Amino acid sequence: MPKSTVRSVIALDPARGADEAEAATVPARLAEYRRHGARAAAAFVAGASSPQAPPGRLRTAHIRTVLGTPDHVIAQANAGMYTDPGAVGVRPHSEAYLRRRPQPALTVWTSEKAAEWERGTLRVPRSRVEYWPRTGHYLPEERMERTVGLIRTWADGVMAG
Repeated sequence: MPKSTVRSVIALDPARGADEAEAATVPARLAEYRRHGARAAAAFVAGASSPQAPPGRLRTAHIRTVLGTPDHVIAQANAGMYTDPGAVGVRPHSEAYLRRRPQPALTVWTSEKAAEWERGTLRVPRSRVEYWPRTGHYLPEERMERTVGLIRTWADGVMAG
């Protein structure tokens, strides 16, 4: 098997690790995306920012982007994350993926429960999991300087190590 050129992975509030309760909502959410496509996804996006997020154009831009996405693409993307073969959104599949990933990873979660779960699943040396409270799904926009600083520090460490 050829050696990977990927030195590390960075995931910011990834769509993986859905526990049983969240996984139970996946079929209904997928059905909603199949019925209402972009309109249903826009409702999710509208609520994905924290109260601390800067108001205005970025949130509006995300909503407009989703509303401009064809409905079938919204449903396909969700299925690709959670229900299609090889999808890693649901916890057992996520755990299998994390166990076979050879590269160290930096993961930032906005859910303390998800961060604790991933910390307990890690098997790769030098991997790191952070939890950022009071932050919504769009971390780079809500906490731009902190995100950039963290990625720079991580990249410097990967390149040095």
